[in-house]
Amino acid sequence: MTRRYSEVEKGKGQLTETPNQTIKRIKAPYLDTTHLIKENALTLIGRLTNPQEQQMWALLPALPRKWNLQGRAVGSDLGKNCFQYRFERAGDLQRVLDKRPYHFSYWMVILQKWEPVISSSFPSQIPFWIRIQGLPLHYWHDDMVCNVGKELGTLENHVLTKTSAKVRVLINGLKPLIKESIIELESGEETLITLEYQPLENHYSSCGSLFHLKNNCPELVEEQNSSQRSPREQTTVMKPLTSPIKRSSYSMRAPDNSNARKEKEIFQERVDRHGNSFGVRVTTKQTRNPPPERY
Repeated sequence: MTRRYSEVEKGKGQLTETPNQTIKRIKAPYLDTTHLIKENALTLIGRLTNPQEQQMWALLPALPRKWNLQGRAVGSDLGKNCFQYRFERAGDLQRVLDKRPYHFSYWMVILQKWEPVISSSFPSQIPFWIRIQGLPLHYWHDDMVCNVGKELGTLENHVLTKTSAKVRVLINGLKPLIKESIIELESGEETLITLEYQPLENHYSSCGSLFHLKNNCPELVEEQNSSQRSPREQTTVMKPLTSPIKRSSYSMRAPDNSNARKEKEIFQERVDRHGNSFGVRVTTKQTRNPPPERY
């Protein structure tokens, strides 16, 4: 007689998950990555700011068409909303970097030259021309304007004229944009300046995030969840201002017909132009002719 196999041996048993499972750790061997670093020297790494609106399959062929390249740029999806482009010419790669920032589907795209770093926040740097508004005219100085740019990020360039003060700054696109800042002057006075980012596509102006609009803001969602209470909690918190009416006494109360009696008495007291009383009001049911029968 053949032996019967158990459910586990047949593969029919339920898988038991051990609590607090840890991720398996694999130790990397020693590798000489010098040649791999050279091979990726002409590589750009990009990141989507709104994956719900920006489709990776549509973005990869669309961006090179905006760049007017002399060589080729092969794009590929790296996962986790990141992608890469491998260029054939160093000149093409540099021109793409100089013309940043870029956008796709009305949302910003972060592009940065590849670096041999291991970080979940790479890439994050995105350059903007930032127009400074509200700065007192007697402080329109190169040092003042450059100092504002250095406080915002990595200063790349600045333009100061009689009518405009702008800085080109490489900022961290993963953090909210700074739209206002207070300038502390040597005299002890303070002045508020506003910062206008150019060019800038969709973002939430209140929190300055490049990754969502108002409806998807995590801060607002958390406030809404905390403000919403269960019906049981609302009934326990809210107290009536007056004593409640007993349902039994209210249901036994007779309807109030005082208004109808008053209207009837007022009509009987009315008289016509000859002084004759109108008498008792005749209901319409007694004077109205019934409708003809239908055959």
